[in-house]
Amino acid sequence: MNMKWTPTILCLMSAAFAVAACSSEEGGSTGPDAKVFMDAAVDAPPPPLMGLGQACSQGTASCPANAPLCILDPAGKGFCTKQCVMNSMFTTDAQGKPGAFNPSPSTQDAMCTPIYTGGIGTARCAAAYDLMPADPQLQPNKTYTIQWGCAIQCGAGNSCPAGLTCNTQVMLCNPA
Repeated sequence: MNMKWTPTILCLMSAAFAVAACSSEEGGSTGPDAKVFMDAAVDAPPPPLMGLGQACSQGTASCPANAPLCILDPAGKGFCTKQCVMNSMFTTDAQGKPGAFNPSPSTQDAMCTPIYTGGIGTARCAAAYDLMPADPQLQPNKTYTIQWGCAIQCGAGNSCPAGLTCNTQVMLCNPA
């Protein structure tokens, strides 16, 4: 199932180790006498995300069972997620700005943690999709229903896993 973000809602390690074997010029051992090998490249890129944040696109069934939804941005780039809140409602104020969500997506953050395999950022219930009615702009004093999916909150220094970029307006990692 593919979902699209609405423009209105959008506005809403590597470590290296050094190991050495030592010996004296006389051939006596001063440390480990076995050769030591490194199994991985020093600056190997992290593995691609599997589950939450995994890249997907419309028309493909590329999302795994634990994150079966593909939420797309207006450019058609998407990420895999799962629904964490169904039918949250809010009413806009006189300027068309959203009021409190009921139920609030933040109450379901724990649903998102098990589907996130990355080490940068935090899994949260924060990806809004399927605004109903689907007005191009939020109308003043109107009640809307919206669905929420899991997302990745940007990490320290606005960092995100590979393939994602921090949207600093909402502090969520979006497809690059």
